Amino acid sequence: MHKPKVICVTGGKGGTGKTLVAVNLATMFKNQGYKVLLIDGDVENPNTFLLLNATLKNKTEVLYFLPKIVEDKCTKCGLCSENCESHALLYIKDSIPIPISTVCSGCKLCYKICPTNAIEPDLKVIGHNYTASAFGIDLFLGELIPSEARSAVIVNKLIENLENIIKAEPEKYDIVILDTAPGAHCDVEALINSADLVVPVTEPTRFGKLDLLRIIELIDLLKKEYKVIVNRSSLLGYKEKFLKDLEKNGIEILGDIPLDEEIVSSYCQGIPLMEESSKFDRDGAGYKSFEIIFKNLIQWGELPR
Repeated sequence: MHKPKVICVTGGKGGTGKTLVAVNLATMFKNQGYKVLLIDGDVENPNTFLLLNATLKNKTEVLYFLPKIVEDKCTKCGLCSENCESHALLYIKDSIPIPISTVCSGCKLCYKICPTNAIEPDLKVIGHNYTASAFGIDLFLGELIPSEARSAVIVNKLIENLENIIKAEPEKYDIVILDTAPGAHCDVEALINSADLVVPVTEPTRFGKLDLLRIIELIDLLKKEYKVIVNRSSLLGYKEKFLKDLEKNGIEILGDIPLDEEIVSSYCQGIPLMEESSKFDRDGAGYKSFEIIFKNLIQWGELPR
């Protein structure tokens, strides 16, 4: 059965250029005739659609389970509280449990094990999913409602949507690009775990290196293959030293991207730098660096051109 190759673009800190890389990788695959889906998993700050100048459509609610106690059915047995790992049900003997929504994980265990069906779902909207399409690329995007804290629920819904498509329409996409949030938390872990190849994006700074090593620990824990992209490689003038330091740590490099005004221009225009119909300089440093990265990625992933 045909299954798309899933490539996760991630990084240990914010602002390294993960979305820049994800959008342009998706664009280069599309240029080569691949059917491409880009998923924005940075649900607290989604901006892939801005770089693609895309209009979001098909807004759907993402619901989160909270327990609601039906008092006239509750026998005050305390079974729900005893089995709640997150301690989200306050129980005092011979009293009705009190849900504590701020620590509830939404696992539904209490709902499933209550012997008298005294717990009902109290569903809450915590975010939304969208679809879009631009420059021949399909986009899935999740967005957490401000003040909500359960971003992993939105990310898991995006992954569920992807899995449903692969199951129902396995030929629909050849390549799926996942763009994660910064950090090494559960949202990022879920997306990395869904990938075949992982591309951490870093920058040539001390913080960039430290956070890169942190995300690599997570990637290694998940036993995924990875190669690194160094963005803004000309930022501080010691690109070669930085690359050598990574090499000493056994970290393979997919390529590096220097500072380039054309990249800034592409941001402002909402047109990917590597879009084949664009008028960006094909001889520019940024354009050339992405061509090298793409060539290396094709060879690494053993993908047909």
